[in-house]
Amino acid sequence: MDDDQRSLSAGEVARELGVAVTTIRTWDRRYGLGPAQREAGKHRRYDTTDLARLRLMRQLTVDGVAPAEAARLARRLPTSLAATQAVAQQLAGKEAGAAVRGLCRAALALDVVQTDRLLSDAVGRCGVVVTWTTVIAPALIELGRRHAQAGRYIEAEHLLSNTVSRALARVPRNDALPAVLLACGPQEQHTLALEATAAALAETGRGSRMLGARVPAQSLSTAISKTGPHAVVLWSHQLQRDDLLQLAAAMTTRPRPLIIATCGPGWQTRPPQDGVIAPASFVELLHVLQLVA
Repeated sequence: MDDDQRSLSAGEVARELGVAVTTIRTWDRRYGLGPAQREAGKHRRYDTTDLARLRLMRQLTVDGVAPAEAARLARRLPTSLAATQAVAQQLAGKEAGAAVRGLCRAALALDVVQTDRLLSDAVGRCGVVVTWTTVIAPALIELGRRHAQAGRYIEAEHLLSNTVSRALARVPRNDALPAVLLACGPQEQHTLALEATAAALAETGRGSRMLGARVPAQSLSTAISKTGPHAVVLWSHQLQRDDLLQLAAAMTTRPRPLIIATCGPGWQTRPPQDGVIAPASFVELLHVLQLVA
């Protein structure tokens, strides 16, 4: 089932979040965190946005935030979460497929002018979130697949990565206080996912501070102490021991960020840790960050 079409019972939500079903019902009754859509005579079902709200509620309460305040933040999670995912899903059809193929052709031909034009047009027309989800990420995955199969095309991957960075950097920034700190794992050199996060936040007028690739645990700790971010995002493609040390630094440095989020394929191989948010999608990450940024 596609993520935007999920429909879960209270028991299924409880199992996914690792809490008692009575907790889910209490949060519904006491704090209004039940299903947004209710049908008379039918069991209540939780959709993607409902689940995202409850996941945030759980993580905030684990972090020591008072339940009433955690619920207030969770209720602010935009109802557009599922709608945004649905739009991305719709564009991931014929139109997006053609855009991905065109972008791959231009990159394979090392046509930097055409690659740059296609990316600029897509970001300008659809915005960062939809372009990243339906065009950029699929194109990068396709070139990676070709490289894995043929042992070639690394030059095309590099060219595409560079043009993606330029397109994302062109998204206007304002003088908003950087409330989000973005950092790659200590051994991680790929920064595009965090660059996309920074650009998507900028589209909504929110600021972020990008530390970039290969951020040691001690450097992350220093940055948190100096800047006091409301949220820290850690990204890793392949989890290593140093990533766990970096996460520990984020959780123990004071002032502790309200939200610590682990993202990327590496972190998906590890069960979520108490006190840490593990967003299920790029869209979910952005909506959670927008609550505190």
